[in-house]
Amino acid sequence: MKYDWLLFDADNTILDFNQAQRYALQESLTEIGVIFRPEHDLVYDRINRSCWRAYEEGQLTKAMLRYQRFQLFFMEIGLKEDPQTFGERYLLHLSQSTAMMDGALDLLTALKAKYKLALVTNGIKEVQRSRLEISGLGAYFSYIAISDEIGVAKPDAAFFNHVFQGLAHPSKERTLIIGDNLNADIRGGLDFGIHACWFNYDHRERYLEIDPTYEITHLTDLYSFL
Repeated sequence: MKYDWLLFDADNTILDFNQAQRYALQESLTEIGVIFRPEHDLVYDRINRSCWRAYEEGQLTKAMLRYQRFQLFFMEIGLKEDPQTFGERYLLHLSQSTAMMDGALDLLTALKAKYKLALVTNGIKEVQRSRLEISGLGAYFSYIAISDEIGVAKPDAAFFNHVFQGLAHPSKERTLIIGDNLNADIRGGLDFGIHACWFNYDHRERYLEIDPTYEITHLTDLYSFL
């Protein structure tokens, strides 16, 4: 085998975050008497991605991330709501979503017999821990790292140092990270000196000048080189 450790991102790699986000946003808006429209999801997704990127780059704190994305969202769609209260409502619904990416459960079942698996995610601890427990996914991983618990996020080398310490310092040459985020997962992994597989499930154009070790469009594509 080429690798001993496989490090999986969570959202939009194992867990279907797009579906979870849409559900949480729709439920939260409905509860305050706003009829959910598809454009709400598009606007929020754009803002949320931008805010998370700023968090990954150290430009936003976790506390700022929690409310600023909704503050910007409400400004753009013309609502006057308390972003902090709405954010708490949204996170509660998000924490209950267990939708998975196509083929994720079968893949983890097959790989667990041959590899050591870790989950490495930029996320809010109460959301991620809840989803992993409800879905049963936590049982597939020997180690779980959540940025909110560590205090630093991918792509920061400190995140990966923390992970490698938790894994008892495995060989970088025999460690692979799999994730959908070019910046957090792929650039972060490559800069740390490990191989990186970009899960480009929605056929996005690259916005960073980096070359992933591998690129796949479906999780089952991993079988072709593992």
